[in-house]
Amino acid sequence: MKVLPLLILLFIFSSFSNSFHPAILPPGNVEIVNKPPGNTQGSIEKIASIKIKEAEKILERKLSLKEKISFKIAQFKLKKELKAKEKGKPSKGQSAFVLSLIALGLLLVPYLALASIPLAIVAIVQGAKAKKEDPNDKKAQTAIILGIVTLGLIALAIIAVVIILASWAWY
Repeated sequence: MKVLPLLILLFIFSSFSNSFHPAILPPGNVEIVNKPPGNTQGSIEKIASIKIKEAEKILERKLSLKEKISFKIAQFKLKKELKAKEKGKPSKGQSAFVLSLIALGLLLVPYLALASIPLAIVAIVQGAKAKKEDPNDKKAQTAIILGIVTLGLIALAIIAVVIILASWAWY
């Protein structure tokens, strides 16, 4: 009887998916819940990041080794599903990366090279915001680097033009 609440939690969250399939629970010591909690996404993220000590405090008992392993497996599956759900939508880091690539590409087009300056600046700002939200976002880091490289190439081109124009004046 001690294991029943944990098994119910593990059963519900290990079969986590986008579609809703009601679970058939055994009759007995089970409460019927008519309304799910309002913020289910936040509670799922909390369960995915909770530590075993905190789970033991919530359940008000010690977990056995088997239960701890089951809990960690369920957390791993939850984290995997949450990452898969987030991969479906484009992130700020991805949009910053695309902007930085466009800015770098526009450097090769003669009259559109001036448009790469604001694009590179926006890419750096968006990349920094995305990096602040998710420190592991590699596209955001790449966007920042490409934006800085683009601005550096623009600065070198401006210096080269100034040097060429200044050398013509002395002839």
